[in-house]
Amino acid sequence: MNRILIVLFVLLGFSGKSQSPADWWYFGQEAGIHFTSTGPVAVTDGVMTTQEGCASISSAQGEKQFYTDGTSVWDSTHTVMPNGDSLLGNLSSTQSAVIVPYPGASHKYCIFTVRGCTGGSTTGPLGYYFAYSVVDMTLNAGLGDVLVAEKNIILFDSSAEKCTAMLHANGSDIWVLGHEQYTDKFHAYRLTSSGIVDTVTSPVGSIHTSCVSYMLANHSGDQVAVANFGTGAGVEMFDFNQQTGVVSDPDTIQVTPAYGIHFSPNDSVLYAGYTSGIYQYDLSAPLPQSTQYLVSDVSTYAIAEGPDEKLYSTRYTTSYLAAINEPNELGAACLFQDSAVYLEGRICRIGLPNNVASGIFAISQIQISSFCFGDSTIFSVDTTNVDSLFWVFGDPASGSANTSGLINPAHLYTDSGSYTVMVIAHLDTIIDTAYQTIFIYPRQSVDLGDDTTICAGDTLTLSAAQPYATFEWSIGSTNAMIDVIEQNYYGVTVTGACDTVFDSIYVAYDSIPIIDLGPDTQLCENQSYVIDVNLQVDAIHFWHYDHWNDNDSVDTLNVLRTGLYVFFAENACGSFVDSVDITIIPTPDSALLPADTLNCFDSEIVLVRPQNDSITFMWSDSSDSKKYKVDTTELVWLMAFNECGSWQDTMNIIFNGEIQTELGEDTTICDEDSVLLVTNDSLATFIWNTGDSKDTLWSDVGQDFNYIVTITLRDCQAIEQRRIIPDPDSCPPVDCELQISNVFSPNGDGVNDKFKLISDCEIYAYNLHIFNRWGQLIHSTANPVFGWDGFINGEQAAEGTYFYKLEYKDDVVIDIDRYSYQGSFTLKR
Repeated sequence: MNRILIVLFVLLGFSGKSQSPADWWYFGQEAGIHFTSTGPVAVTDGVMTTQEGCASISSAQGEKQFYTDGTSVWDSTHTVMPNGDSLLGNLSSTQSAVIVPYPGASHKYCIFTVRGCTGGSTTGPLGYYFAYSVVDMTLNAGLGDVLVAEKNIILFDSSAEKCTAMLHANGSDIWVLGHEQYTDKFHAYRLTSSGIVDTVTSPVGSIHTSCVSYMLANHSGDQVAVANFGTGAGVEMFDFNQQTGVVSDPDTIQVTPAYGIHFSPNDSVLYAGYTSGIYQYDLSAPLPQSTQYLVSDVSTYAIAEGPDEKLYSTRYTTSYLAAINEPNELGAACLFQDSAVYLEGRICRIGLPNNVASGIFAISQIQISSFCFGDSTIFSVDTTNVDSLFWVFGDPASGSANTSGLINPAHLYTDSGSYTVMVIAHLDTIIDTAYQTIFIYPRQSVDLGDDTTICAGDTLTLSAAQPYATFEWSIGSTNAMIDVIEQNYYGVTVTGACDTVFDSIYVAYDSIPIIDLGPDTQLCENQSYVIDVNLQVDAIHFWHYDHWNDNDSVDTLNVLRTGLYVFFAENACGSFVDSVDITIIPTPDSALLPADTLNCFDSEIVLVRPQNDSITFMWSDSSDSKKYKVDTTELVWLMAFNECGSWQDTMNIIFNGEIQTELGEDTTICDEDSVLLVTNDSLATFIWNTGDSKDTLWSDVGQDFNYIVTITLRDCQAIEQRRIIPDPDSCPPVDCELQISNVFSPNGDGVNDKFKLISDCEIYAYNLHIFNRWGQLIHSTANPVFGWDGFINGEQAAEGTYFYKLEYKDDVVIDIDRYSYQGSFTLKR
C-alpha cells in the first residue's frame, strides 16, 4: 500500500522521460548538455575540444559513461581511460567515432574510429584507417578501460570520414558501415559476439568527390542516407539489406553539397544541413526531392537526435544549439528554434555526437512529458502491482478530456497556469490516491518587426516583453525593452520555460535629403542639359513632368523638352520636393524652303514659311508674311533667327511658260478623208512620230494611225497624241453641191448683194480671199456666212472684174474637195 503511494508521488513529481544512452553529450569546445526531465541543460565539466567528430555514451539508466573525439577516450570523471589515447580517428574527421554495444557482452562497447582524409598515419600506406577498439566497463573500478589486445583493429584503409551502424536482421548482431574516399564503395562489417565475422562491399551510388560529411542509417535500419560535401549528388538515399549487408538502389534527394544528415524519429522526414541552412524532405512522397523545404537559412553542419526525439543542430562558433522541436512534421510545423539550448559560454563547433538508433541498445521508448502550452503532457507510472489507473488532470475546461483510464495518458491543457493532477490506483480491493501540482508555461515568441529606417535624432523602442522569460540583447541589455538611439543591428534571445526564441532587426538612420534643382533655365534646342540632384542619402525618389512620372531610381535626368520638372524624395525624415522650369528654345530646320524648281505652268507658286512664334522670319522682299507668292522667274530666300542664332535658305524658281497644244480626242473619219492636226504654241518645237517637225500636219488618207507629237517649250516638254481611224461607214452617202456666182450686185436691193459660197452641206472649214485686178488682197474671211459685201475699208468697190481663192470643207465633202477653188467674178451695181 505505501509502496504504491510512494511510487506514484515520485513519478508524478517528474516528467515521463526515461533514461537513454544518449542522455549526456560532449562536443565542440568543452561543450556539453544533459537531457533531464525538463529538457536539455548545459554542462561545463567536459574537457574535450574537437572541431568535428565525437561520440558519447550513457548507461541504460542515463548515467554518463565515456566520450571520445576518435583519438582519446574520457571516462565519466573526465579522465583519459587507461589505453584510451592514440586511437586511429581524428578530431577533425566528420564522424570520427561511433559507439555501439558489443553483442552478447553488456559491459563492453566497440568504438569504431575514422581518420578519413584528415591526415595519414606513420604506420600504414595511407593511414586513412577505418578501425575499432573495445572498451570494457568492468575495468578501472567501473570507469572503463580500452583493451590493449583489441585496440586500433584496422578494417580498411582509404576511408572517408563517415560511419554509422544498424541492427542485423536477427536483432542481436550489428552492422557497422563505412565508405571509401573518392570512390563509390560501401564496406559493411557484421559485429557479433565473436567479433567481426562478415565484410560486404557494395559499389553503388555516386563517387564521393569529397570525403567529408555524414552518413546515417534510419531508425528501422533498412535505409541509409549519405551526404556529400563535394560536387555531384549532395544527398543520396540507399536501401540497406539487414540480412546480407548489401547497399543498393541509390536515389538522389539533393544535388547541392551537404554536411549534416538526419532522419526524423518516425523515419518519414529527412533533414540535410549545410552552410546555406537546413532543408527538409518528405520521404513518403513519390519524389522526395520535389518536396524540398528550407527550414532555416542559418548556417548548419551536424544534426543529432536527442532522447527527447528532437533534432539539434550546430550553430558554429556560438554558445547555442538550434532545435527542430517537431521533426516528424512537414514545413513550418516542424517548429525550428534558432537558439534552443544555451551552452553556458562553451563554444559549439561543427560536430555533434554521432548517435545511432537507440534500438541498437535495446532501450524502450516512452513519451517525454511537457509542461508547455500547446504540447500534450504525458503521464506515466510504474504499473507493477497495479491493476488500473484513473486520472483527473485538473482542467475542467477540457470537458470529457479532463479524465482518462489509460495507463500512460496524454492531456492537452486548455491554457497555461497551475493545475493539480490526481491519479487513483487500483490493486484488487486496494485503492490509493496521489496528487501533484504542475504548471503549464506559456510559449515564448518574439517579433521585433521588419528592418526599418528612422530619421537621425529620433528614438525607437524595441520590446520583447512577456512573462516567465529572460532577455539577452545583442547590445548586452537584459531588459525586456530597449531604446534604439543609433544605427545598428539589434537581436534579442528570449529564454523561457518552453522555448528559446530569437529575432533581430536592423535599424538604419536617414538624414534629411537636400534637393536643389537650380534656377529656371532657357536652353537652345541643340544644347545638352542634365539635371543632377546629387542625392546624398537613401530615399525613395522619382521625377514628375506634366502628366508623366518616372520612378527610375537614378537622381539625374536628361532634359529633352520644355516643362516644369519636379523631383520628389521621401525617407524616414519626411517628404521633400524641388522643381525647375526649363524652356527649350527651338531652332528651325536648316531646309526652310523646298528645292529649286521649274514651273511649266502659267499659275503662280505660293511658298509657306514655318510657323513658330519663337522664331522671326524674313523673305527676300523683306516681309515676314506667312505666304510668299512667285509668278515669274526669281531667286527666293528666307531667313530665320532667334536667341540661338540665324539660318537662311534659298530657292531658285524658273517660270518656263505653259504648253497650250492639245490635239484633241481620237477620231473616226471617212476613209477617203483626212484631218488637220493643229498645234497652238508658236515658240515651241515639234517632233512627230511620223518624222515631221512642223506645227500642223494632215493625216494620211485611209491610214489608221496614232499621231504623237513631242512639244518642247524651252525647258518644259509635253507629249500629245490623237488617233485617226479611217472607216468607210463614216463616209457621207452623197456629195454636197457648191454654188459660186460669177456676178453679184451689191446695190442693197436684197438680191445677190453678197459674193459667197452656197452649199447644201454644213461648212466647217472655210477660207475666202478676194483680189483686185492688180492682185492686191482686198478682202478675206473664214466665216462662210459672211462672204463679201462689195466694200473695201468701208468704201464701195468699183465695178469690174475681181479674182477669188477659196478653201473649204463640209461634212460630206471628201478629202479631194479640200483643195482651193479660184476664179473670177464681176461686180455690177
